[in-house]
Amino acid sequence: MNNQELLNTSILKARIMELEYENLEGKEIESEIKRIYYEETGTELAANVTIYRSDDILKEHRKTNIDSGFDGTIIHFQSEDKKLNQSITITRGSELGEKDTWRPIDWSYNLIGIYVGGTDNQFQDAKLFDDEVQRIIQNKNKNMALPIIEKYGYGHSLGGNNITVLQLMSRNENNLRFKNVYAINDAPPTAYQLAVIDFDFRERITDEFHLMSDQDIYKIPPDELKTFTEEYYKNKIDETTIHHLTSEEDMLYGASSVRGFLEIGGRDGFLDTDPRYAGIRELVDKIPDQDLRTIQMFLSNFSTAYNEDGFDGFMNTLTGFNPAVLDSVLSKWDEFSETVKSIEDSVDGFEKPFAELKEADSIWSFAKETISLPFDLFGANLNFQKELVTGYSQTIANLTVLIVEAVPTIVAMANKIPELINAVKVLYKNLDPILQALVDVDFISQVEKDKIISNIKEIETSLVEIQTTIDKLLDPSLNLSLSLTLNTMNPEEQIKGIAEFIAAFQTIKNEVSDIKEAYEGLKNVDTSFIENFSVSAHAHGLDAVINALAKDKNISYVHNDMYMSPSGKSEIKVNISSSVRIYQKGLAISKEKESNVNRLKALFDSDYLDDYQERKHKIMSKIHTMESNPTQYSYLLSQSLWYPVGGYYKLTKINVNEHLPPLPASYHQSFSQMIQTIQSEIEKEKLLVKKIRDSIEDLFSEEEKISNMFDYHYGR
Repeated sequence: MNNQELLNTSILKARIMELEYENLEGKEIESEIKRIYYEETGTELAANVTIYRSDDILKEHRKTNIDSGFDGTIIHFQSEDKKLNQSITITRGSELGEKDTWRPIDWSYNLIGIYVGGTDNQFQDAKLFDDEVQRIIQNKNKNMALPIIEKYGYGHSLGGNNITVLQLMSRNENNLRFKNVYAINDAPPTAYQLAVIDFDFRERITDEFHLMSDQDIYKIPPDELKTFTEEYYKNKIDETTIHHLTSEEDMLYGASSVRGFLEIGGRDGFLDTDPRYAGIRELVDKIPDQDLRTIQMFLSNFSTAYNEDGFDGFMNTLTGFNPAVLDSVLSKWDEFSETVKSIEDSVDGFEKPFAELKEADSIWSFAKETISLPFDLFGANLNFQKELVTGYSQTIANLTVLIVEAVPTIVAMANKIPELINAVKVLYKNLDPILQALVDVDFISQVEKDKIISNIKEIETSLVEIQTTIDKLLDPSLNLSLSLTLNTMNPEEQIKGIAEFIAAFQTIKNEVSDIKEAYEGLKNVDTSFIENFSVSAHAHGLDAVINALAKDKNISYVHNDMYMSPSGKSEIKVNISSSVRIYQKGLAISKEKESNVNRLKALFDSDYLDDYQERKHKIMSKIHTMESNPTQYSYLLSQSLWYPVGGYYKLTKINVNEHLPPLPASYHQSFSQMIQTIQSEIEKEKLLVKKIRDSIEDLFSEEEKISNMFDYHYGR
């Protein structure tokens, strides 16, 4: 094989990349690689496969460093016989949420790391992972007769960005990290991102454009910065080692025309994942560059917080919201639910104060009625009133604690939300021309545009009302009054103070409801614009890429399973991967059952039939011994006869009349019938799975490899 590239087709690369999103264990990845390789090539993978996962390699590193959201896998292929020694580093693309957290860490890196150039933590984690695994591989291979390792890099989406930047950061074209890099629907690197990662490049652009501060880079004309950056890296490395595979409709390709994104590497045309659509690039090109720069400069202010405290620090600094609060709420929710249930049970059906109040006034009305109840009643009523007063006092105390705890969050939101609203308004003031651009390219109609603006205006109005309500809550005079009322012993003053807060919260709740209604109105606007973005999102996925690569064949793919259509019968699609799994697992289950039946028969023979014969043999042997040597058993006579004076008895003959019959026929007939029934069922199961295979082979009589696929066991 001479160490030639093992995964040498685009569809093989794409299918192996898709495994990265399935969160499989090492052995599962290995067996899936063997399955995919066999399905695509019709030959067995002639190499030992070792899997290295970032969760394992970076485990200790993550204990003391902020979670960047990076995930990846390195596959090592080796064979001394085939002279094969290759590794593939796969960096995973963006996920909405990570495996163990609700936080969208990948997307915050897309924003802060790539678009703004405010952090490099995913790149650094990817570099550490690749370096560490290569060290492990070198140590493992040092006593083996293997060629020099050939390294390849794969990446999709954000992973395509990471793997490309790893290649760009090679020392020079003679010391490349990878022999070749393959990026599918990747997020291109930006000049802003590379200025943070590459110190030498930062110095060059500082000198070239006379930068005085970090934010000056956003003031460089985008075309000039793009040209300078691309020329710098094309002179540094061999760009032909970077290969892009891109869907024409891909949303990231559509967005890559905005400021700062680079074009480095080769691209052999585009994949057409949906001939009905042309993508969103024409739309994105109409967004004013000045607005994009404003957003960059705004977000760059939060890079320090992101670098120090990750996603939590970024969100807290941006909005005043601390994501750790949500973690606390989620972790305590079950405990809280149990507490509420306990309280409800103890009250025995009495409706808790404030549980169903719709307006703040009803709080005071209810309180007056409660406090005015006579307390000199007797019996059960007296106990009821004591419980009511105790419950009322506890409710006031609980509400007071909740309000006091809410104040710091309200203050933080009051400080941060105006900054966010101002940034959003930059986009909103240009909403009309952006939507007009959609009208111009026939993505939406004028009527649809007006509906969108109306709903957006409704959302803005509600947001402003929420901000106004928060401002009123934090009015100095109200705040002083709140402090006094929460500490007073006068129930009426307490209720009034709490009522003002609840009224404010009710206002916020109503405005949120209006925002939801406006959002539903936006969703209900029937536009091809939304459909275009939906198509772009679908085209971004590896599933769409894989099927586009196979569109001229009788093959399609769903969730990395191969579907085939018989020649001339394109309307029939058979899941070959699943059929093979069913056949092989069915046979494996049948063989396991047969093995268990054979063990059961052996146990029956040894524990019953053989045991009976052994016991029978022992008895007959004892009888023979007694009959052959009767004198030895003379002592037994003394146990039943009196010896004569001066004499003794001598036993001269023993004759044992004993018949040991064989086991009844019914004894093993029942067992044999049971075994025959089980074996008959197993044969039926084997026949059923064989029929599945035969039916598929009949459908694909011209496909020789189909039969071979059923016989190839890839180990999962």
